[in-house]
Amino acid sequence: MKITALDDKVNIDGFEICGHIDQEQSCSTCKNHLIYYEDFDTYFCPACNHWLESKCNDPSCMYCPNRPETPLPKG
Repeated sequence: MKITALDDKVNIDGFEICGHIDQEQSCSTCKNHLIYYEDFDTYFCPACNHWLESKCNDPSCMYCPNRPETPLPKG
């Protein structure tokens, strides 16, 4: 997996998102650095391809209703 960051963009194997690599936090499972995904206002592990937080139950939330099952496309 190739991960690069420039300004407020992170590229993960050709999939680009707005966000940043968090050098202070790491995944509890694989120890990779976490990535902040600006569009959904949450962190995820690119290696495990899972969100660090569950979706909220707020019906007026502008982030959670549109959040996909996994941060990165499968396949």
